Amino acid sequence: MLDAQGFSLLAEEDHHPRKRELLALLKVYERAGFIAGISVVTVAEERRTGAAGQRLDWWRSQLVRVPVSESTSLLARQLLEETGLDGHRGVVDALVVATAASSPDVARVISSDAGHIPKLCAAATAFRRIPVEFKQV
Repeated sequence: MLDAQGFSLLAEEDHHPRKRELLALLKVYERAGFIAGISVVTVAEERRTGAAGQRLDWWRSQLVRVPVSESTSLLARQLLEETGLDGHRGVVDALVVATAASSPDVARVISSDAGHIPKLCAAATAFRRIPVEFKQV
C-alpha cells in the first residue's frame, strides 16, 4: 500500500533515483506475491498537473484502488487512539494503514514518513496479529 508520499514518487521523471528505487521495490514485492495498491484517500490527497499529473493518472490505473469502508474508518479511529495521534495528517495516515490492514495477509505500507506510519503499522499489527510492515522509501 502506497501512501501519498510513496505514490507521489511515481509522478517523477523515470530517471529520478528515488522513483527507480521504488519501482525496483515494487517488482520485488510483486514477485513475493504482494499486490500494489493505494487507498482512495491517497487519490484525493496527491494531486499533480501537467506531465506529472499524467504519470500519476497512468500509475493510478495500474494500482489496485481500495475504497474506504466504515470498518476501515473504525480501525483507523482505533489506530489513532492507540498511538495518540490526531489531526488531519494523522487521520489520512491512519486510513492508509487501516486500508493496508484490511488485507487478509501480511501487508506493507510504503512511505517516506518515518514518524506516524511505523507507529500506526505497529498498532495495526497488534490489533490483527498479522504483520502490517513499514517500508521507508
